[in-house]
Amino acid sequence: MDVAACLAGLLPPGGAARLDREAPATLVVPSGRALSLDYRQGPAPVLAVKLQEMFGCAETPKVAAGRVPVLLQLLSPAGRPLQVTADLASFWSEGYDGVRREQRGRYPKHPWPADPRSATATAATRRRR
Repeated sequence: MDVAACLAGLLPPGGAARLDREAPATLVVPSGRALSLDYRQGPAPVLAVKLQEMFGCAETPKVAAGRVPVLLQLLSPAGRPLQVTADLASFWSEGYDGVRREQRGRYPKHPWPADPRSATATAATRRRR
């Protein structure tokens, strides 16, 4: 049984489309992948994403017509949590350098650019030679 379809049928005309715009099930990250948002953990939706997939993104993604910032659970190349933030700009300027120093030794084959805001996001985290 498709619960989402059943619930969408209870909404007024146009309600399902508006719900999808305001609270999308997925979010396309800078690497090009569409990742699922988790609305179960609190007032803000949570997006678990590998850190390298957010390179090139200067601001935190938002939902609800730009009113609600997404809580980003930034993951290591192995999928382990590195940092949780609702302010990506602050993370890039204040927290990323420490994460970069620590993780470059653990994951030397993965990109750890000095300026993540201008780097190209990648889902394929292995450096190509």
